[in-house]
Amino acid sequence: MDQEAYYFKNAELHNQEGPISPVLTTKQLPVSPGEIDWAVFWLLHAYKRGACLDVGCAQLSFLRSVADMFDRRCGVDIAACANWPDHPEIETQICNLDKEPLNFPDQSFDAVTMLMVLEHVFNPFHAVRELRRVCKPDGLIVIAVPNIASLRHRITLLMGRLPITSARFSFLEEAWDGYHLHNFTRSSLTWLLRREGLKPLRWASAGSLQTLKRRRPQLFGGDLIVLCRPTEPVANLPLSF
Repeated sequence: MDQEAYYFKNAELHNQEGPISPVLTTKQLPVSPGEIDWAVFWLLHAYKRGACLDVGCAQLSFLRSVADMFDRRCGVDIAACANWPDHPEIETQICNLDKEPLNFPDQSFDAVTMLMVLEHVFNPFHAVRELRRVCKPDGLIVIAVPNIASLRHRITLLMGRLPITSARFSFLEEAWDGYHLHNFTRSSLTWLLRREGLKPLRWASAGSLQTLKRRRPQLFGGDLIVLCRPTEPVANLPLSF
């Protein structure tokens, strides 16, 4: 099964509408926050309003969570999910970033999110460039990726085993590590973001043990979540990883 066919299959198999983030009602993070919780938390406290785009929107969990924040909510994904027609207030469209740009004009959105998607695209340079293009100069961007350099993965590799950055069941579906094409560390992701004109502002990681993860997300986190703002791309940026 090729990568695109796998995503279409998963949109059919794993399409139950999940819960929305509770951050908006409490204005505080849950004890074990997910990537969506962190994105909502940062954008809420930055008082971002206007238009929002979620790249890789899946079942619209993030966009449903920010219904009270943004007047316009848009989502794109490589495959449509079954619940899209149930939310006509959210603009949805299919887009394959490996084959085409985002179908929006420059500087269209006040906030852009890409949560656990960048590791799936063939060209992460193009993907990050597109996020910056559609974001307003004073907008914010939240990106989340798996963290290959987490302590758990380091120990796994030291034991001679394969670090798994996706769902384990993906191997049984003949999708090696969920078709994750790239691995990221904090330093390599920082390099990519700065090269393409995004400045990291804050870092986090999902899950429990937040005291440790807030201090060293690059070591204790299974993922890396970063809040960015558009800036000028850094040409000829030396490799720092």
